[in-house]
Amino acid sequence: MTVSEFKELARPTSKHIDESEVSTFIRECEDMHIIPAVGLDTFEELTAEEVADDRKILLDGGVWTDKCGKRQKCSGLKMALAYFVYGKMMMADGVIVTRTGLMQHNDDYASRTDDKNRVRRYNDVMNVAESYLDGCLSYWKSIKGDGVKPVRGSRVHIHAIGD
Repeated sequence: MTVSEFKELARPTSKHIDESEVSTFIRECEDMHIIPAVGLDTFEELTAEEVADDRKILLDGGVWTDKCGKRQKCSGLKMALAYFVYGKMMMADGVIVTRTGLMQHNDDYASRTDDKNRVRRYNDVMNVAESYLDGCLSYWKSIKGDGVKPVRGSRVHIHAIGD
């Protein structure tokens, strides 16, 4: 996935985001979420120049018919990846590492959301990403058979006590 594809597929982002940071998050999310879900061999086939027809729906999304004749929708791994990256960017919250430690820039024209709202929005975005990934895995399971297993428990849940 490219940075421009990320901007097109995910929720709206600023036009001033750091493209190298987005590229890093794309690589991390591919390694953490996509490759464990579909396998390295399938991932490498999907990133090749020529993608087989049955893999185009897995990659870009589309409509397919299950064994019962019911139409299903797969949003595609690119869409799922875009939402995983978006969630990762939300939690990074503009923090950068400097020689003196972690720093967060402040801006006179903007304000940061509180942690409770940021975590709530993060959970919403990650639920969307996981739902898209589940749709992809359902499609892929219909093609490949029972060898496809869903990836569960990929997120840590932290419950705050009090305010």
